[in-house]
Formats: sequence, C-alpha cells, structure tokens
Amino acid sequence: MKNIISINQETCKKCLLCSEVCPNKIPVRNNSNVMAARPDRIGLCFKCGQCMAICSTQSIVVEGLSYEHDFFILPEKASYENSFKDLIHTRRAIRNFKDKPVPKDLLEKIVEAISFAPPSFPPLKIKIVVVQNAELIKTALPNMIKLYDSLHENMKNPIIRFFIKKEVGKKKFKTMQEHLIPLLKSRLPELKNGTEDTLTRHAQAMILFLVDKNEEDISQDISIAATYGMLATHSLGLGGSIMDIIPPAIERDKELRKLFCIPDNHEIVTSMIIGYPKYKYLRGIKRNLKSVEWL
Repeated sequence: MKNIISINQETCKKCLLCSEVCPNKIPVRNNSNVMAARPDRIGLCFKCGQCMAICSTQSIVVEGLSYEHDFFILPEKASYENSFKDLIHTRRAIRNFKDKPVPKDLLEKIVEAISFAPPSFPPLKIKIVVVQNAELIKTALPNMIKLYDSLHENMKNPIIRFFIKKEVGKKKFKTMQEHLIPLLKSRLPELKNGTEDTLTRHAQAMILFLVDKNEEDISQDISIAATYGMLATHSLGLGGSIMDIIPPAIERDKELRKLFCIPDNHEIVTSMIIGYPKYKYLRGIKRNLKSVEWL
C-alpha cells in the first residue's frame, strides 16, 4: 500500500503528539524507536491535518498537504470576543481531553448558544440531553462497543448486508462501507481490550440532539444548532467534536436509551463530545471548496 505519510527522522522529536491527536492513531514509535505510520492503518488516513498542525518541527507530512500552502501559524493569544475570523481559524475538532470536569455554567452557555441557532421553521423543535457526568459516558461505552462489533460481523454476511442497505439507504450505506467499516475493522481489537476509545474519546461531557419521530424533518436545523454549539464550545476555551457514531449505538440499545433518558417517541440525530483540550495546536488548516461558481 502506498505510504502517504512521511516523517523526517532527523528533525522528529519523537514527542508522540502526532500519534496522540491522530483520530486513527496512525503514526507510532516502532520497535526500532523510529516514528512511522502503522501499515495496517495507513489506509484510514483521511488527511485531516491534525498531525501536521501540532508538530513543532514540521517533521511529519501527509501527501497532498503542505505547511506552506495548507496551514497558517496560529497567534499565541487571540481575541474571540470581537473576531469571528479568529474564532473559525483557531477552532479544530478536539478528540483528546484533559481529565478535568466541565463546569455546569460553561455547559449552560453552550446550551444558550445552541438556542440561538436559526430554525428552518420556528419555533425550535430541537431537544437536547446534556450529559455532564463523565462516568455516565464511560458506563455506556461497553454497550456501544458491543453494538459496533455486531455490526462489523453482520456486514460480512451478504444477506444481512442487503437488508442493512435497504434500511439505511444508499448514501448512508456507502458512508458505512467506505469509512465506518474500515475504521471498525482496524480499531475494534483495541476498543474491546480497553486500550483505545474511538467512540466517546474519553469525553468529560456530551450533548445529544433529539427530534420527535412524529414531527417533520429538522435534520438541517440540528446541523446548524450543533455548529453553534461547537463554536460556543471553542469560544469558552473548551474543545469538542461532532460524533455521528454515538447516536446509532444509543438508538439501538434499550439500556442506553434508558441511561440517557431518551423518550420512546424521540430519536437521536447527532451528538457533541466536550472537554478541556489536552493539547495546543500550532497551526490552522485551510481547506478548499470542491467548486465555486459566481453568477
């Protein structure tokens, strides 16, 4: 398989930060005390740029990304109060958290920000569940792992796979095949033995976004609301990430629905994990739209 990640061994400090922040733990220090990409996970690299954004010596390079064209240096201190540009430049998806509880008053400010998200048709129909107890999240993890282990096995069966595709639809099924299943194949062993947490990422808090099954489609409203929540989280000195992998696990498990107080007539559309960032990024990353047309 083509190696799309290169590491300059002469300048690399072997600080392991690239491995820590990589969503799929692709860079590792091997038995020869050399930083390298795990061969069995290199195909999981989706070029998020996390490793390059945190490397102080610019030693790691992902094919297709460059420090000169795709990244910019972040200011030591930025004012978020009056600068939306600073806010969106410095925000990143955070999946590494300190073992530090998130105060309720900060979670209340995030909830307030979510309430300002514009709905397609007022009033707001979004309901949320705020999980401020990290132990509650940990309690749910084994059941989530069990469900995804079962899904991984079921996808090997062509008959079951046919019905899964019929249930979730062509587009979502394609996403499962191209992203979710390869991730599960690689990470389930570590998930099951407790050495990794790909699902909840050791989050200190979590917000679940719910909709009434009997109401109209408000998925777009929830996407906007979650974005407001993410920006508010960052502005408060916290970090977070949208986790679409969590809702299906809760949805299909009666114990988890009860644990998180999900009403029978409601479903979870998406979720946010929240906590204090464990690491500080040194660079932001610029992304290009697939196309832009001016009329």
